Amino acid sequence: MKSPIFIVGPHRSGSTLWHNVVSMCPGVMRLTDPRFLSERRHKDFNYFLRTCVGDLTTDENVDKMVDLCFARKNLPGMDSTFWRFENIGAVTKPELKKEIAFKIKQSDRRLGAIARILIEEITRFSGYERPCVKFPVDVVHIPKLVEWFPDCKIMHITRDPRAMAMSKTNDPFGTALRILEHPRLAWLIKRFMVWFVIVNYRCTSRLHVRFSNIPNYRLFRFEDLLAEPEKTLKEVCKFIEVEFTEDMLHPERGRHEHQRSSLTGKQQKAFDASAAILWQTIIPRFDKWAITVLTRTSMKRFDYDSETHPIFRGGREPQPDLRQDEFLER
Repeated sequence: MKSPIFIVGPHRSGSTLWHNVVSMCPGVMRLTDPRFLSERRHKDFNYFLRTCVGDLTTDENVDKMVDLCFARKNLPGMDSTFWRFENIGAVTKPELKKEIAFKIKQSDRRLGAIARILIEEITRFSGYERPCVKFPVDVVHIPKLVEWFPDCKIMHITRDPRAMAMSKTNDPFGTALRILEHPRLAWLIKRFMVWFVIVNYRCTSRLHVRFSNIPNYRLFRFEDLLAEPEKTLKEVCKFIEVEFTEDMLHPERGRHEHQRSSLTGKQQKAFDASAAILWQTIIPRFDKWAITVLTRTSMKRFDYDSETHPIFRGGREPQPDLRQDEFLER
């Protein structure tokens, strides 16, 4: 089994597109977040072990855990798409469960060993030689990934914080649902999301400086991918040690997940440079100023300059909808 590829980064940073493209490489299997590691507020695999399985020092509980993992039940801590095993026919093979249970019993039975065995065996039984996993949202887990998978490759994905803030405040599966539950708090909820993005961006930029000397680690910017896809993808391929193919320039041809844009509601499958600056058409003036000022140092840490980046050279910047601006600023 070749070294796994992990894609980490904050919500709404474009990680789905990166995941789709990297998974087009020959022999690479696309796997979604299994929540072996997650933010503290989320129920994760450890929570599942505590509440549904019990002590793994007994072989009976190891067998119980493996059976539950492949039961496709919406158990606490296992409600991510990974555990639904969509389009993964190998999970129906009895030999897979037996092999996983056997290897876990031969291991130290700690979380890292369980994660490694599950990911590697699902990949191997599916006929692939390398997994690409969109793993923890929280970048702080990078040291743990390196500990569990010493030879892995970690792609840290980032994006213009103003774009992430507008995507976050318009997220139909997050912010929009909270507003439906609490319509009178709509303005406060959106303001909180903007500040959440600012804080998260500043935090991850400091983590980038901290982890940048790890050879397994590399930062990639969403704007680079859309402005110069061929150049950027060749850099990606060099880092993850695969051969670049022309097919990678056409993600629309791959049979992968394509997340709907929170700004347009459309599934953007091909590379579209305009998607990287669409946020400019809806961002309130105060939000743009505040995010820019409060993340300026962090942008420098990420070596990102919105004044000179090629993504903004394609033409005149989109003009904001002033009526929407005025409404959002109230």
